[in-house]
Amino acid sequence: MQGSRIAIKPRSLTIQVYDEVQRLIDSGALAPGAAVSIAELVRRTGVSQTPVREALARLAAEGKLIFVPNVGFRLPDAPTAKQYTEWAVSRVIVESNALRYILGPIDPRIVEDAAAINAQIRTTDFGTSAAGIRKFSELNWRFHARLITLARNSMLEDVHSRLYAMTQFSRVFLGRGIPNRHQIVQEHEVIIEELRKGDREAAAKALRDHIVDSLERDARMSDATISLRRLIRGQETDPEPW
Repeated sequence: MQGSRIAIKPRSLTIQVYDEVQRLIDSGALAPGAAVSIAELVRRTGVSQTPVREALARLAAEGKLIFVPNVGFRLPDAPTAKQYTEWAVSRVIVESNALRYILGPIDPRIVEDAAAINAQIRTTDFGTSAAGIRKFSELNWRFHARLITLARNSMLEDVHSRLYAMTQFSRVFLGRGIPNRHQIVQEHEVIIEELRKGDREAAAKALRDHIVDSLERDARMSDATISLRRLIRGQETDPEPW
């Protein structure tokens, strides 16, 4: 078979370094707050400083690393209970209210997309490795991000994307897997069914409850003491103590 020649480009060195640093972060080989040495990465990967610096800059732009002028790159410190709570409350405010303020009718295609992602979460064996934890976290975030698109509000989508903090908050699952996966799937299904019925308020409440319950479960795994239920549900008139 003859024809024009196809140019096959080698995989970018920057991407390869990016993937290697991401692997080190996900595996826990780099601890929270640890410095990331450019010289060590050059030695480890066998490439020049330029692709290493480009890879680290990309990771910093994504919030996975921090650049300190005159010092270099390092991992973010482990989140405090206060930071965890602030992140959780931000998610509750953005995600649940997005379902209350959907512009126009609920798009059933988006709802079924979310259901398909949830089916992947239900049937995938994530194991306990860093790669499996990352896959779960990415699928779970895709589910939530897909729900945000129901609002037809690009500014909300942008705000929500800034809340993606999987690298910091998923470390709790390393070596132990996702013990509450089936419960997460069931909670997702409740949200999906309310959306299929067209009940935005019920879907928003189900999503809020899911975020609160899920993040409190994760916090207990990391021995953090937070009271999301009291903080968030305390805004309502509810005689049931939390």
